[in-house]
Amino acid sequence: MAEAGGEQQEIKRKTPFSVKFAIFMLMVTAGVFFPTTVLFCGCLIPTLVAALVDPYPQKTTWITVGCMNFAGAVPAWFSLWETGQKLTDALQLLMQPRTYIMAYGGAALGWVIYHNVTPFVARLMVMRHEKRLKDIDKRQRDLIRKWGQEVAGS
Repeated sequence: MAEAGGEQQEIKRKTPFSVKFAIFMLMVTAGVFFPTTVLFCGCLIPTLVAALVDPYPQKTTWITVGCMNFAGAVPAWFSLWETGQKLTDALQLLMQPRTYIMAYGGAALGWVIYHNVTPFVARLMVMRHEKRLKDIDKRQRDLIRKWGQEVAGS
């Protein structure tokens, strides 16, 4: 009996080959483009923080913050590639306040978008559904007036 439970737990823990391969390729790519990896590790810290502090099960905060954070880090990335993609250049870019202002400013904009756009869209959806309910009630009253109380059902 105990063995069967152990086997079930072992089966659930197996990682698909495609995930293992993707992680392996990510590591190889990070090694090949090591200066870019170093630059992004310094610039994308707010994305990691957003992923760690997001209390919701959907974990969508990091996507919004991460996209804007990445957009802010792209100018530094292009500068690194223009200079030849050397580790010293990546470290030099990380020493410049402008790099952090751009990358972290993008992340801050991502937080603003996340905290303002989401409630705005939710309010729009609630208003739309409330209008739909009013339209249904009006249609039901019209049907009752035209056909009598029997069409209401109860």
